[in-house]
Amino acid sequence: MTLFLAGLALLFLFIWYFATDFERRKRNVGTVLLVGICGMSFLAIYPPKENLKGGIDLVGGSSFTLLVKPKIDEETGKPLALTKEDLKQARATVEKRVNAYGNIDMLAVEQGTDKILIQMPGMEPESAAEIKELLQKVARLELRKVNNEGWRTGADGRTIADRIESGDDPRIPGFKVFDYNRKNKDGTLTNNRILLSNRVALTGKDVQTAYPESMAGSHAVGITLTNAGTDKMIALTKDLVPDQDHIAVVLDGEVLTAPVLKSVPLGKRFQIEGQESYEEARALSNAMMNPLENPLEIIEERTISPTLGAAVVQQGMWAGLTGLAITAVFVLVYYRVAGIVALFGLAVNALLIFGGMAIFNFTFTLAGIAGMILSIGMAVDANVLIYERLREEIAAGKTLKTAINASYEKAFTAIFDSNLTSLITAVILYWLGSSSIKGFAITLTIGIVASMFSAILVTRVLFRWCNDLNLLKKLSFLDLIKATRFDFLSKSKLSYIISGILATACIAAVAVKRENSLGIDFTGGTILEFTLDQGESVSQADVEKALESVNAEKRPSVQMEKSVNVDILTVRCATADAEKISAHLREHVEILAKKETLDGKERYAVEQSTQGVSPTLGGDFLKSSAIALALGLLGILIYITLRFEFSFALGGFVALLHDVILSAGLVVLIGGELSLIHVGALLTIAGYSINDTIVIFDRIRESLKTDEGDVKALMNEAINATLSRTILTSLTTIVTVAIIAIFGGAALKDFSTMILIGLVIGTYSSVFIASPVVLWWSQRKGGSLRKEVMHTTLAESDIQAAP
Repeated sequence: MTLFLAGLALLFLFIWYFATDFERRKRNVGTVLLVGICGMSFLAIYPPKENLKGGIDLVGGSSFTLLVKPKIDEETGKPLALTKEDLKQARATVEKRVNAYGNIDMLAVEQGTDKILIQMPGMEPESAAEIKELLQKVARLELRKVNNEGWRTGADGRTIADRIESGDDPRIPGFKVFDYNRKNKDGTLTNNRILLSNRVALTGKDVQTAYPESMAGSHAVGITLTNAGTDKMIALTKDLVPDQDHIAVVLDGEVLTAPVLKSVPLGKRFQIEGQESYEEARALSNAMMNPLENPLEIIEERTISPTLGAAVVQQGMWAGLTGLAITAVFVLVYYRVAGIVALFGLAVNALLIFGGMAIFNFTFTLAGIAGMILSIGMAVDANVLIYERLREEIAAGKTLKTAINASYEKAFTAIFDSNLTSLITAVILYWLGSSSIKGFAITLTIGIVASMFSAILVTRVLFRWCNDLNLLKKLSFLDLIKATRFDFLSKSKLSYIISGILATACIAAVAVKRENSLGIDFTGGTILEFTLDQGESVSQADVEKALESVNAEKRPSVQMEKSVNVDILTVRCATADAEKISAHLREHVEILAKKETLDGKERYAVEQSTQGVSPTLGGDFLKSSAIALALGLLGILIYITLRFEFSFALGGFVALLHDVILSAGLVVLIGGELSLIHVGALLTIAGYSINDTIVIFDRIRESLKTDEGDVKALMNEAINATLSRTILTSLTTIVTVAIIAIFGGAALKDFSTMILIGLVIGTYSSVFIASPVVLWWSQRKGGSLRKEVMHTTLAESDIQAAP
């Protein structure tokens, strides 16, 4: 409640800040808002070891092996054969149940024909116990009609249901006895028996939504039925008698409640009462929204090492910090005093990202860190955009205070539009993406909001204080990138040819390599397990180093696990590589090479087991990711069409598609293979690309609205005017990513190499692909881009003028 009230107060201050026109009030409200949000973020983070949670790839965690049991035929009581669809449904249900909001870094893969492997970030014993219970809860909901005859008392004082259960009375056709532990008014439980219909009137499949409800100290689960479920409920209750007949709610064979009907017929909504706490009601509603058709049993639990390994994480952290430090030095040297203001804004931005992750209990994964890198890059870009505008305003002879105000006003639309397009993509990815995609989308969303806040409000408040306290007399910047007059649009044919050749080569490479272009995450493979003797261990880094010399079809991944104080080395590889990798490890890893003699036969001392494993991502992931990305592109297309004009929307769409195809294709073309780590990189590239493109589009529209002259010439001028910002932003981001690529270790190298390729391609496409497409489309059939822009501007004016 305290957090909610604090958030409400900060929201009020935020609205007040933008609503007031008084400079001093704006400064004071902005200061209180800045201090409040930073304070709340700091309290959410502290202590960081408890509140900032890493994903499996960074900190390791817990592993559960689940046995999927067959369904039981209700009529015959015999088990039904387990199918691939049963395994697939169980895996999908577990993932939705445990990670409904995408805030947990979770891995779920099918093993063999009847097992599912679940890996989750390190958990406390209490959390692990809750997860184990949640994993095994079937949550099979049933509504059955109650036979009131079962409660009638026989000659010996026992109920008919009790007598049937003990065999003293014959069974009633169409009904069977259930245990019903009913809570009395004093809180004690009494064991009763109840006679219910064999026919299940409604099941969990008829539930549209299930949600926790709390009123006057009691807790319940609210149920909303589907249309088909509503029809079944009406059919079940329409002929029943109010205040006399009952219906029973049965969950996993246990009667939860059997309330008397107050009115008939019941319809679309009803409640399941009797939950001990809100958390219990929430867990039950979540399970009921994702019911299992097959029971699950946890047959093994292990502790697992980080996927990336401690050394890789440490390397990545140092590489990232070094890159950010170089960026910070550059901003200070290039923008001097204004650079100090920008760095303060970036520090606040980072604090808000970490605070947001802590408040919402999200885990940091490599894909999430990709979103963080992108959002910090966008924050740097916003500051560069403002300062380059500020340089122009000062050069135009305006006073410092007037120049600062004008630079923020003119840069606002570009910052807002570029961030909002990225936000649209992030929301769609979260809505439709799988767990790893959700992690990226969450971090990116928090980062976008934080970067807009820090760039627009935080630095603006600091400049207001500096002006009001007379701390700033003038501002001076380095000017290494001089004004240019390059004719970019005249090179459109050449750029189309270059991009066409590259795109064709990339598509051809993927088509020729097919599955060889995809890593194990997409194709599945085999898990090799080496169970070490108690007290023995092997370094994950040593195993990874030994595997570097294997000529494998696909890159294997290594993980250390612990089960009952015994270390287990697991290697995930392509099925065709399994024997080769096993032999290589036996030869090059000393502890695996040891042999012993048993019953006169020599064998390896460390046992090995081999098991097929499904893709980490699989066809469903590819499908959902493709749909999410396609809808993201469509969302951007619609937004830019509404906000700008269709010509700009088409240019942004083509450039973004161009960047995604070339970034993924070039990785394959240079001999790499696409894996989970590249998904986050690809999404980062898409966000960066559209951000860069929108900034240029915004400047082109501004030029067309305010200046006369040839459209093509004005577009060239606009591109040249933003060139310094494009180069500065790209260079700072490229330097950071390049350092991670060189010093960040093998896994981070794959990730950062793709981003590096994408940054170069994205910068190129914003200038040489997006803008030429805009001009080409607008000039079809004698059209005019200026007329389109002016038409939109007039329409906006009419809307604003309307009462």
